Amino acid sequence: MIKTRILIVDDSPLLRQVLVDMLAEEDDLVVVGIARDGLEAVALAKELKPDVITLDVEMPRMSGLEALAAIMREAPTRVIMVSTKTTSGAAATIGALEKGAIDFVCKPRSGSFMALREVHQELVAKIRGAGRAVIGIRTRSPIRAAAPARCSDKIVLIASSTGGPKALMCLFETLPKGWQVPILIVQHMPVGFTASLAARLDRVGAVPCREAVDGDRLQTGLALVAPGGQYMAVDHEGRISLSNGPHHQLAADHLFESAAKQFGAKCLAAVLTGAGTDGALGSLEIRKSGGVALGESESTCTVYEMPRAAQEMGGTSGEFPINEIGHALVATSAGRLKGAA
Repeated sequence: MIKTRILIVDDSPLLRQVLVDMLAEEDDLVVVGIARDGLEAVALAKELKPDVITLDVEMPRMSGLEALAAIMREAPTRVIMVSTKTTSGAAATIGALEKGAIDFVCKPRSGSFMALREVHQELVAKIRGAGRAVIGIRTRSPIRAAAPARCSDKIVLIASSTGGPKALMCLFETLPKGWQVPILIVQHMPVGFTASLAARLDRVGAVPCREAVDGDRLQTGLALVAPGGQYMAVDHEGRISLSNGPHHQLAADHLFESAAKQFGAKCLAAVLTGAGTDGALGSLEIRKSGGVALGESESTCTVYEMPRAAQEMGGTSGEFPINEIGHALVATSAGRLKGAA
């Protein structure tokens, strides 16, 4: 058995030991090194060449963000950030995902041994998922803004997971100013992180973006991000509802199917990078209702599972690299993209 080799980076002796003990229980994972701060992390990343690094966000001497930048520059590696559930921690984590981190886990608010053990299954699953991930997003050509678009009667729906924050930022950089369509986004994230993501998207793109609140209405020229841990749906009047959701259904599928039911052929969806199958069933419902769903191509996906599932199920009618998908969405909304049906 080929084991995934892991470097643990954290300034807390307790957390370092808990992580070592947890990962020692997994037959396919092995800890090959431990670092106490960012400087040690960079040195060990170059020396040990691990498959995955777990990297604390807040550390002395060199922060997690500084260490991440150095690692990506000097020894590119799959990195999972370990973040606190605070506003500053969330903002730093979004910045890390933009700079190349694959995923993140949240430290529990309590530092007790039992509380730390609660993240065991999540961390192990994300380490295994990181092993399948591509380091960085590969684009075929420089990012360029899509052509100006006229008002459209479409409603745009976007699903993303692992690698999604960076992909969404790339997508938003290509959207034209004044694109008069409502945009709804589901990005798999825990509570407290999607507000920071929406704020980052609002800064990088020409389309305003914020986190959705229950009772919002669809608004042309505005993007809304579903809050972490909640399901978002839209009714026939364009009213947004947020809930704990039906546990039998995935979050993007829930949004896509609600929109397909209410808006049919007006729906225009994109399934971006991510682990799992969320968005596949929903994109199929959109296509059955007369709408269009597109997928991100494998060439730029961090994890090519969600787009693959949508394609294999027949939900998406075409795939595009992330730096071109914005152009495809704008062209489709204006009826200029042939074959997207």
